[in-house]
Amino acid sequence: MRRLLLGLLCALTCASCMPVMEGQEIDLRGQEVRLTLLHTSDIHSRLIPYDFAPLKTDTDLGIIPEAGPFGGATRMGAVLKRERARSERVLHLDSGDCFQGAPIFNVFSGEAEFRFLSKMKLDAAVIGNHEFDAGLLNFVQKARDFANFPLMAANYAWDSPKDPGNAEAALNSSPYVIRNVQGLKVGIIGMANISSLNSIVEGGNSLQVTPLEQNEAARAYVEMLRPVVDLIVVVSHLGLTEDQDLIRGYEAYYEYERARPFIERDHDRWQVLEWADPDLEGNPKAVVKVFIPGVSGLDVVLGGHLHVVLNPPQQLADPSGRKVILAHSGAFAKYVGRLDVVVKVPKDEERTVDGAEVVSTAYRVSPLDGMWCNDAMRAYYQDNFWEPGQFINAPGVREALAKCQQQEDRETTDLLQPYLLGMDANLQLTTIFSYAPSDVSRRNTSTGGDSPLGNITADSMRKRRAVEAEMALTNSLGIRDSLYTGVVTQESMFNVFPFENTINIMYLSGTEIQEMFDFVAERSAERGCVSQAQISGARFTMDCAQVQLNDLRIPCTPSKNATDCPQEGREGHAPWQCLQGQDGDRCYAHPATDVSINGSPINPNGMYRVAVNDYIAKGGSGFSVLKRNTTRVETGISLRDSLIGYMQGFCNCDDINAGRTTSSTGEHCGTLVEGQWVVSPQIINYCKQAQEFEDALARKLGDCSCRELLSLPEDAAERCNVEGLTPEKIRDACNVPQGPYTGRCHCRDALAGAQECGSVTLQLRNFCENPTTMPVANAIEDGRIGRKVK
Repeated sequence: MRRLLLGLLCALTCASCMPVMEGQEIDLRGQEVRLTLLHTSDIHSRLIPYDFAPLKTDTDLGIIPEAGPFGGATRMGAVLKRERARSERVLHLDSGDCFQGAPIFNVFSGEAEFRFLSKMKLDAAVIGNHEFDAGLLNFVQKARDFANFPLMAANYAWDSPKDPGNAEAALNSSPYVIRNVQGLKVGIIGMANISSLNSIVEGGNSLQVTPLEQNEAARAYVEMLRPVVDLIVVVSHLGLTEDQDLIRGYEAYYEYERARPFIERDHDRWQVLEWADPDLEGNPKAVVKVFIPGVSGLDVVLGGHLHVVLNPPQQLADPSGRKVILAHSGAFAKYVGRLDVVVKVPKDEERTVDGAEVVSTAYRVSPLDGMWCNDAMRAYYQDNFWEPGQFINAPGVREALAKCQQQEDRETTDLLQPYLLGMDANLQLTTIFSYAPSDVSRRNTSTGGDSPLGNITADSMRKRRAVEAEMALTNSLGIRDSLYTGVVTQESMFNVFPFENTINIMYLSGTEIQEMFDFVAERSAERGCVSQAQISGARFTMDCAQVQLNDLRIPCTPSKNATDCPQEGREGHAPWQCLQGQDGDRCYAHPATDVSINGSPINPNGMYRVAVNDYIAKGGSGFSVLKRNTTRVETGISLRDSLIGYMQGFCNCDDINAGRTTSSTGEHCGTLVEGQWVVSPQIINYCKQAQEFEDALARKLGDCSCRELLSLPEDAAERCNVEGLTPEKIRDACNVPQGPYTGRCHCRDALAGAQECGSVTLQLRNFCENPTTMPVANAIEDGRIGRKVK
């Protein structure tokens, strides 16, 4: 249930007075003018370029897979400055979550992110849920010290700064701002996230804030701002569905006495759809289903939170029929969105409460890959079909990449330099501890159940020394990125686990485990029946069809032992029960079925040692069954370190090529398939190629090895004591294959110093020279989480 504060008008009264509008007083009456809205969102600390495997949605939006690494503040800064220079009236707005997601946040807690956005002259940002990942006090301190732009949250009512222990968030945020952009007056309202912040809807309320119902909060500020502005823009971190609800309205449940003032008012009335219990109609404490109307008077909504790009933006109609533009511009510093609106400013005699009118729009996203500055070369890529590795070798491509690199924002480079040095000293991000012959995905690619990366994450938790649990469970959304083809570094592991989550040990009864898996099935059913947890040492099936049946709340009579519940088509479903509750008795069946622990059916009365992460152990993501359990033991072992240690024990190519069944640490080579440990043909083939590459490097030509010849200068003939040694002769005699792909280029090119490989660290050089000694990342979906959708 979305929260409602009946004292919203009081909150408005307590808000700061209408600010003085900055900007030139230019008479625009009767004119049509263009306003450019630059939009960033969900940067998630990706200030440093990073590698990932672009999806089709990314390539459709213009990203070139061979123009990595991607993102980064120097490119974003250059694009923002370029787009500002191309427009007369510009606002740069950000939809939140600039914190958390890369190692720079783990070390500096948001300082670099706020300083970068301040340097870019950001006009306003909404507060995202991840801005509180290091606590409310950290957010307030970083906002106070490093953010030279307003941070907004119109749907938060902060506790009074006078309250004891208050972090004074109310003094470092605002519900709205007004910008005068060369005569065009724009009201900007920030709508912050509620759905992902358990700490404001559960006991304790560590954020010291009361969430307001989103549509009523926005409606109140629109009514206040409309008489004094031409346009109203909402900058939102609510999520895509909630942004649409803001415009079109939505259904919700409230106690009647709380909803009554809105049901009975003169305008924008809430519509009663039904009473939860018809026998209680009119009872102030009864629950009523209402339709909350959308907000009239908005012009543009710039959204975030779900990491999507809307290209083209959606055009929705508010209750008055007014056209509203809804745009999302992606995440992880992959894009900068640009929305151009042509605004017709009315003459005095034509002015109404609706203000100016948006008469046309244009939108584009600028991809932040290595070709960010060259539209012609991007069109050349998109207009042709390319085999992998072919585009980078096309004429002019490397030169174009180098030219774009030279045009990246040097002011941002200077800003980031001390942070880069600090990360290198503290985290050793270039350390390599494994190699992935193919992507190890955090998402399930076929059945919606377990995922390859989720499986080895949970396995590492369960098997970790000093944990050694019977089963393990972690939330899927705690795994924030995949491991991509190439070397697996400390930096890539920070991208996978940006949160400093640790392993907790708990002792759960079989009944509690059943309840926990039931909750996973229910939560997953809300998200397309895609599993919201990853497990080890257990198996179960998510019966998402049963979740839908349970939600129907079919009434039953306890004395009939559920025989009055629907009996047709029950094969494969758990048996019905008749649950008794305050809101009536209803038919219910467990949505988690076929539950087993280490191959044995779950014992409801048994006790199991379970490894979970500390976030869900405390009730995060709605795991209330864990929150109320009192057996939690904190191990202090981070999930990141647990997985790193586990993968370091995997078999290497020397083991696989020699036909060994286990590694030196005793881990099995391959994966367990139908009771047998099997090494996949893909890994066998990779290890064979790695050995061929290593052997080719060791070949001799005169006094030099082919490894040395790859990087020797022009005096190679003299140094290697071989007459007439030419590049062609070296190539023919050595015949060195490409070798393993590092994530940026192949090892042969890395050892030769190719431009696209970037800086080749000592660790990367050592790997390329000895690839067969590196543990091989090996993970598959093995069906430990099944699903039923019918």
